[in-house]
Amino acid sequence: MDPQKSYDISRVSPKSIWRENKAKSYSFYCPLCKSPRKVPLHSRPGGKHVLQIVLATAFFVLAGWNWFGWKGGVAIVPLWAVFEVVYRLQFRAALLCHYCGFDPFLYLVDVKRARREVESHWRKRFEEHGIPFPEKNKPVAKVEAGNVGPVIPETESESSDTEASP
Repeated sequence: MDPQKSYDISRVSPKSIWRENKAKSYSFYCPLCKSPRKVPLHSRPGGKHVLQIVLATAFFVLAGWNWFGWKGGVAIVPLWAVFEVVYRLQFRAALLCHYCGFDPFLYLVDVKRARREVESHWRKRFEEHGIPFPEKNKPVAKVEAGNVGPVIPETESESSDTEASP
């Protein structure tokens, strides 16, 4: 390649190289514990889901034809709303990390609440194994050099008793 030859930037395509993820699932790493995660759901319902709702509405219209007639087609609105709620709840539950309890959706909404949820997850995990959960801001016992166990400070009543007895 000729080192004096310059690159023509005007030939670069103005089209973005970013492409939306059309895969069946999302693969990513948990931002808290770095474990590999895979979400089998897509963030938005697809054509298959719309077809399922239309077929469910058609079944509802045919089943209730004597009472509703063609007016039963309006049932698509509440069926779609229920489907949308259930689908989003499933997607949110799939985002939750089972290893560390991190919920990215909750983290976007309220960081402090997300921290509390992660802490409660770890409290449950420690409790399952019978290990006491390490408390925050708990004073740590001082250890002197050469001493294996923690040093327990003497109280005033103990110190006055030891001074009085020779």
